[in-house]
Amino acid sequence: MQRKISPRIACSLLLLIAIFLWSSITYVVVMDYMDLLNHLDKVQVSIITLWCPLGMLGAVFSLILMSPKAIYLGKGIGEVYSPKAMQLANKVTIYFALAGVAFAAGWTYHSIALLEKNGYMYSRDLTKITPTGIHLMYIKTTH
Repeated sequence: MQRKISPRIACSLLLLIAIFLWSSITYVVVMDYMDLLNHLDKVQVSIITLWCPLGMLGAVFSLILMSPKAIYLGKGIGEVYSPKAMQLANKVTIYFALAGVAFAAGWTYHSIALLEKNGYMYSRDLTKITPTGIHLMYIKTTH
């Protein structure tokens, strides 16, 4: 019995961590965009972070769909599902990751166009480079 508790805990924690990370990063990206729509004085555009809302969604979906059975049986996901099912989950994850790159590029161009339209100017001094990406800061001009 003890042997089955460890995979259940590990799979549950993996699922919870993945959902928490995806939702918190997505929240930050949405709030940055809301700052732009609300015409705040300082607006942040996080280029690399924009990949996460769509890019991580495939992995989160795969975990949500595959984890319950693995948790119930007390085994790892790779032990529960066939290699063909695992291959399909990997393909879904890769396609979402590629779509996330396209989404990030398009959203960046869209955001920069809105920034220019609404009279924002890039601030090199306020821009931050962190482990989560490059966070470009724009300041509203007072024309």
